Parts: sequence; structure tokens; C-alpha cells
Amino acid sequence: MTSTETAFLPGSDGTYAVFAHLNAEKSLLYRAILRAFVAERARFAITLRPSEIHAALATTSGPALPPDEVDSALRQLCDWGNLDDSPDTAEAASVEEFYRKRRLYQLSAAGEAAELALTVFDEHLHRPGELQTTALHDILELLDALPPLVANEPLDDAKLHLTLSSLVDRFEQLTSRAQSFMRGLQRTVDLHGISVDAFLAYKEKLIDYLERFIGELVVASNRAAEAGRRCRRFKSCHPDH
Repeated sequence: MTSTETAFLPGSDGTYAVFAHLNAEKSLLYRAILRAFVAERARFAITLRPSEIHAALATTSGPALPPDEVDSALRQLCDWGNLDDSPDTAEAASVEEFYRKRRLYQLSAAGEAAELALTVFDEHLHRPGELQTTALHDILELLDALPPLVANEPLDDAKLHLTLSSLVDRFEQLTSRAQSFMRGLQRTVDLHGISVDAFLAYKEKLIDYLERFIGELVVASNRAAEAGRRCRRFKSCHPDH
């Protein structure tokens, strides 16, 4: 990718250029380098020399790469904004070595944010789809906690906000996992060449799974409705709340 192409990446200040390496010709090398920085950062090693990156790549990426290729990749990641670099004078044993270009590299703020975003993306993409009965139980517990909180005099705004926020989070998680489950189910339905026996076995397991979840859902719906009625009864008796 040329510097001109990088300049037109989304983002008003060009910070989205930190994702340019994903589609670059040497994307595997760039990802390996950045993963090395993330791993070392977890061990509180913030700055790394090219030699340290080269050693890390040798242990994770198979055959050793030419130093020049690693150096070139590091410079390119700096150009994209994934890395920051600074002069390295710690190992200079002479005036000549002092003036020779030695660099220390570390993840930039934008580069660190990009790695976090990619981690969340991977986790979401590979998250298993399921119909969560545990989420239903959590939702019921939170709903049961609402009427006493509403009845408090005076209202504990902080606790009420925390409970409602947790309730929204669990509903969103339940919905997201259910959507992932339906996508996976559709992919399974679209499979071709599956044997009749395998299909029938899968169908039986799926029906059993759905029946158990629906049973839990019916019970949860009744309890949720009762919690809602309790809150409404209290509100009608205390209109100032």
C-alpha cells in the first residue's frame, strides 16, 4: 500500500492506517511482529530492539527471517502508525556506534488500540452460539431484585442504575448468542452431502436442546411478568417514584 493510499483510509486523522497491514502483502509477518509486541508487553517489556523481535519471531514463526526483512517490516509498521520508534544508544560502545542508527520500538497508542480491537473481533467471531439458560437465570435474579430497590425510601439511584445496566447487558448477551446460534443452525441446514443417519441424530439433539430451552423460557417469562407487575403495583401506590 502506498503512502497516498494510506492517506485516504477512513478516519479524519488517518489513525485507521493501523489496520492497513491486515491486507498488505506481508500481513502474516506484520501480525507476527505485532503479536510479539503484545506478548512482551504482557510481560512488562515495553520497548524492543530489532534483534529481540527477530528472536521472538524465530520461536513462533518457524525458520529465521533475514534481519533486513524484519527491519523493513518494523519501519513500515511505524509508517502506518502501529509502532513508535526512538534512538537506541544503550548498547553503543563507541562514537561510531553511537551515531549509527539504532532504534527501539514499541506499540503506539493507536497500535495498542488496534490490537485490542482485533482481539475483541476474534473473540466475537469465534464465540459459540447458544441459547443461554444461564443468562435467563441471571435476568430473573436481576428482575427479582428490582421491586425491593424500587420500594426503597429514598431510592438508591446508584444500585438501581447498576441493576438496570446489568439487566440490559444480559439481555443483549442473550440476544447476541441466540443470533449466533441461528446463524450456525442455518449453516448446518445448508450442508450438502450429510448422511440421513447423521441428519436424524442431529435433529433429535436439536429438538431436545430447543425443548429444554423453551421450557426454561416459559418459566422465565412467567417470573419476569410477575416482577413487572410487582414494580407496577408499587409505582401505582407511590406515584412520586
